[in-house]
Amino acid sequence: MNAKANSQLRLPPIVAVIDDYVWYVRDMPAAASCVLLGKTRLYAGDWDGNLRAWDGEGELLWHHQAEDRVERMCGASMAKPPFICATAGSQIICLDAKTGQENWNQPLIGSSDLVVCSDDGTRVLATSSVYEIELNDFIDTTCWRFDGEGNIVRQDSFEERPWHLLLDDKLIATMGLGRPRCGLMRQDDDSCEHLNLAEEDPILCGSTSNGNTVFGHVSGLVSTLTKKGDKIRKLDKSSDNSVDCMSYDGEFIIAGDNNGSLRGIQKNKKQWETNLMYPLGECAVGFELNGNKSCWVSTWDGLKSNLFILSSDDGSELLKFNDLPRVRSLSGRGDRVVIGLEDGRVFLFTKELFQRRLSSNHQDTESAADSNSNRSLLQEKLRALRN
Repeated sequence: MNAKANSQLRLPPIVAVIDDYVWYVRDMPAAASCVLLGKTRLYAGDWDGNLRAWDGEGELLWHHQAEDRVERMCGASMAKPPFICATAGSQIICLDAKTGQENWNQPLIGSSDLVVCSDDGTRVLATSSVYEIELNDFIDTTCWRFDGEGNIVRQDSFEERPWHLLLDDKLIATMGLGRPRCGLMRQDDDSCEHLNLAEEDPILCGSTSNGNTVFGHVSGLVSTLTKKGDKIRKLDKSSDNSVDCMSYDGEFIIAGDNNGSLRGIQKNKKQWETNLMYPLGECAVGFELNGNKSCWVSTWDGLKSNLFILSSDDGSELLKFNDLPRVRSLSGRGDRVVIGLEDGRVFLFTKELFQRRLSSNHQDTESAADSNSNRSLLQEKLRALRN
């Protein structure tokens, strides 16, 4: 049996101080609920509706105040001028990416959830949902389609809540649904259609990269959306635990559950599985370290978060940051990774600095181990002389 496929509990070789590895740290007034990496900039939103943007060196570019908690953000880098959109409270807002000036906003029904936009900014989509306290469940969802100026193109309501939303290069939106019907919802400018796929297996999460999409299901299945976008295909069903978090960079997938189990999947096959002991929170596939992609995964034990950095090669632990406030947001792009914490701090990591610190830490560990080994040999020789 392939050793990489075995589930195993690993202990980290290095437990580190997070400040030693970070490029810069910035503070939000409240818990950092959402982070977004642009080509060079970093955007963050918090639970009180604050939106901030920094450049690559950490200089504050602008600050905008939304009505309530910032749920999700997306960016239209090819729009003229580029903009970002955010779902916050019961509305969607569109901001100039350079200045933070508000271009437009639209009220939504219920609380706003997911948001995506085309690269050229011609379409912006958002979902909002109504939560029924007595039923302890979502009873109605609306998918809103806007043009780049904020005009409503169409809106469609349905019973299921989408847990992942993507927009392809043909401007067709696809949503991965929960109960009761499950499957997919497809929307374009002219129509909205439910696809009765995996009807007994709700989708709980998803991730899209480079035009490819993967979903995580209640049954433990990890599936992928076919090229035409109208079917889902099984990738891995090696676990019976619900997939609660996942990340995908177009090549490598990490998928985790509430029991602390994390899978690494590549080329339609599970490469490894490891257990991090506590329920998993946020995760992201990040930049290469020591020749392999890094997998960033947070856990939450009810009091504190730990942040693990694993190797995509075999799931081994490269580094661990202990006793953090809860990790509320985590994202990777190119040579950068960003995390947002419950206490409002936002940490930006860069590949070059992180690799340099990691290599230095390993060298220090090896030197200490050699020193301890030499000391033990000397003590043995002294004992032999006494005898």
